[in-house]
Amino acid sequence: MKILHTLHWIQFAGTEKVCVDLCNEMVKEHQVCLLSNENIKPYIDDPVELIKFDFQKNRHNPLFLYQTAKLLEKISPDIIHCHNTKEIEIMKYAQFFLKKKIPIVATKHTLQYKKKYNLADLCVAILEDTQQLLKQESIIIKNGMAYKSPSKISRTEKFYIVLTGRLDRMKGFDIAIEALSSVDFDFECHIFGEGEEKNNLQQLINELNLKEKVFLKGFSNQINNILYSCDLHIIPSRFEPYGLVAIDAIYYAPLMISSHTGISEQILPESLKFDSNVQALTSKIIEAYENYGDFVGEFEKIKATKDRFSIEKMSSSYVDAYQSLIESRSFN
Repeated sequence: MKILHTLHWIQFAGTEKVCVDLCNEMVKEHQVCLLSNENIKPYIDDPVELIKFDFQKNRHNPLFLYQTAKLLEKISPDIIHCHNTKEIEIMKYAQFFLKKKIPIVATKHTLQYKKKYNLADLCVAILEDTQQLLKQESIIIKNGMAYKSPSKISRTEKFYIVLTGRLDRMKGFDIAIEALSSVDFDFECHIFGEGEEKNNLQQLINELNLKEKVFLKGFSNQINNILYSCDLHIIPSRFEPYGLVAIDAIYYAPLMISSHTGISEQILPESLKFDSNVQALTSKIIEAYENYGDFVGEFEKIKATKDRFSIEKMSSSYVDAYQSLIESRSFN
């Protein structure tokens, strides 16, 4: 099968990681092309054919759509898999110029309602909440990710807490920082990620006199090693449509606690979850520290089921969906 993935590159975050991992897994058995920005190149394996494409161009410009159609004709994929709405529109409108229509699969990665998903021939939701926003035929395929064997890194001797993700208010890093200002044991916390909230978070760290305890570490491509070496991973998000960071923790961290959101809400026992507010998180951090062995034991039960989040399982589910779509519909 020849599979064309499309990715409107913004930054390397959850959607980008899902797309990259799928491409790298699918190319083991299929021919895979990726339409995206050249910035994605370091993340994809060599067998994946990267075709540079500017999704910023006007999706209603007939000349641009005609040129896109000619590109699709040249690539000649069996299926197109889009990862956001602008891609769906471009891939759909360009096919006005094609004699043979190519089926489009679209993954809904967020909980924002976008009516343009109705242009896709099949929509894939990542969780039940996401599926409820889709008004057309859809299936659920939960996100997985590629496992990379971790290694221990040099770390503090103190109780080592890690948070990861885009520095966005939705992620609740401010809640975690305020909660950490009230714990009464010695710790060091590293927050990995970039985003628009960076300056605000640093200001909050300064105001709470946490400059010697909480550090904004920026983006890292060694999150697996970092989580493997930490004592506790916290997900304090106000909201997560899915939360790939939870899968990171299941793969690598000895212990994770999370707010009631995304995939964490479905897979974690109540003992490892907290309400997304300062008081609740402060109490849960202290409880985890004081009963660390018991908490790790609870989380070990979740880690034992990590194979259900494998990229192999996820990729296989998508390939089955592609094949079913191609077989069930005529696109001539």
